[in-house]
Amino acid sequence: MSEAIKLRVETRDPAKNKGTGTRASRKLRAAGRIPAVIYGHKQAVVPITLGAIEARTMIAGASHLAELDLGGQTETVLIRDVQWDHLGREILHIDFARVDKEELIETEVELDYKGDAAGVNDGGLLTPVVRSLTVKCPAGAIPDSIKVDVSALKLGEGIHVRELTLPTGVVAEADPDVLLVHVVAPAQETEAEPGADAIQPEVIKPERKEKGAD
Repeated sequence: MSEAIKLRVETRDPAKNKGTGTRASRKLRAAGRIPAVIYGHKQAVVPITLGAIEARTMIAGASHLAELDLGGQTETVLIRDVQWDHLGREILHIDFARVDKEELIETEVELDYKGDAAGVNDGGLLTPVVRSLTVKCPAGAIPDSIKVDVSALKLGEGIHVRELTLPTGVVAEADPDVLLVHVVAPAQETEAEPGADAIQPEVIKPERKEKGAD
């Protein structure tokens, strides 16, 4: 189960910072702070800032749940959206949605493929088709990842959503027949045998004028 990461955040004046492209937002990021908002549960939207280093650590750790300390008040939230710059290097803005740990939510959870597939020893190639899965579960019971054991897979075999073993209380929202991973034979390149006739490209010759033509 994913543990809620605890972060100290600061409130900000929304009148001084609307959106991510304003001068105030750029100043915040230059000072090592990331603008963000907390919304949901029919309560007022709260504009905040948090440390850029803490934000990167949270996202790199694939954290789903966070407890934000606003100084005397704590908000339990989910990371709902992260906006990046056009290079995908700098965080521009984060949206946090209020949740109760017992309420059912939908979220993306990474698939963690484990084991050495038997079919690989026969020359096959283990090929993941899906890297994450949408699940429904209590907000306080989001798994860090979903383990998928591929060790029994033979050449030509695969694992579908219906074959997953999910943690208690976690339900996959995808079609049960969706293929997640399989072992495929590597592409075979055929080479012409020495001396074999090869198909030559057609040579287009210039048109020859008939005698007497201008």
